Amino acid sequence: MRVVVFLLFIGFGFSGCRQQKVKEKRYLDMDSLVNIQVNYLSHSKAALKKEATIGGQNSSSSSVLDSTAWSHELDVFRQLDLINRPIYRDVYQVKDGVKDSKSNLLIRSYEAPANSPVPYLRLYYQVTPTRLKKLEALYQETNSLYGSQRKLEMYFDDSSGKLHLTGYAIEGDQKMMLSDSVHYAIRSEVAF
Repeated sequence: MRVVVFLLFIGFGFSGCRQQKVKEKRYLDMDSLVNIQVNYLSHSKAALKKEATIGGQNSSSSSVLDSTAWSHELDVFRQLDLINRPIYRDVYQVKDGVKDSKSNLLIRSYEAPANSPVPYLRLYYQVTPTRLKKLEALYQETNSLYGSQRKLEMYFDDSSGKLHLTGYAIEGDQKMMLSDSVHYAIRSEVAF
């Protein structure tokens, strides 16, 4: 009896020590990208200068943000991580190394049918994707009461040897049932 209990104890001990498999992101790990930027920007005491236009009205602000505020500020980009959900596993066509006609950068693009929440996501980079300069994507939501689409852009620099966010832009339209469409645009710069 003692031998059986001992073997069960050992068996449970080994099964508890097994590491869980870490799920790999198939396309681009936006959560990690945003988390790294939040950590870097908050530790660098970076300031955010932001201009917003909503329905024709302008506003601007400038402030130094902590990690919670940076996380909140960049949460909209985390939505792009849904391209990694199992439902989209084989939906996206990936093209890499395409030359950008407007710059000296290369493009890695992830493209899906137009009815996808993220019809496209493009990475603009120098030489290798680790030298990311710009991320551009379209995010759209539609249901019976609400319709929205946003063009999202993030700008990066790696001249210091570490990739860091230098700014971002969000431009889109929002339409509620029985109301007018509202256009908005947000442009921001990160200052160190």
